[in-house]
Amino acid sequence: MDPKLETLAASAFDNVYHVGHVVPDLLSAMAALTGSLQITWAAPFEMRSGFTRPDGLLDDQPVRIAFSMSGPPYLELIEVVAATDSIFAEPGIHHVGYYAQRWRDDTARLQSEGWELERTGSGVAFLRDPRSGLRVEVVSFRGRDFLTQVLSGEMGRQCPLTERP
Repeated sequence: MDPKLETLAASAFDNVYHVGHVVPDLLSAMAALTGSLQITWAAPFEMRSGFTRPDGLLDDQPVRIAFSMSGPPYLELIEVVAATDSIFAEPGIHHVGYYAQRWRDDTARLQSEGWELERTGSGVAFLRDPRSGLRVEVVSFRGRDFLTQVLSGEMGRQCPLTERP
């Protein structure tokens, strides 16, 4: 575990550990960024998002993901999910992810400050500030083990990419 991620800072922004970017094709984007920016990647993986929308409907799509090996902040690439109601339907900079000791409380705090809840999942919430357009992923501090699994390649071994249709 990166020593910078072993404890939480006082401010949410000081706990930022990744930036999420949605790309049209995961493997092509990884190759392009490896060449252009000398980024090395943990093994890419595929998993179901497991998200719930604020209206209670599910947004549980297969998602293809890769994390840079260098960080924090890590670069997370997410392949476009071709479902119009997916939170990952459009390419571009998607979110800034940070750890919170009490992610539900932090989510409620942001909502009380006018941020719009977009999705929740197991230990995570996506919110967007309508004034700035910034989207954040609030992640439970207990989720650090997931990042360790990603960076070690364990997620890539357990949940390898499947062939695209």
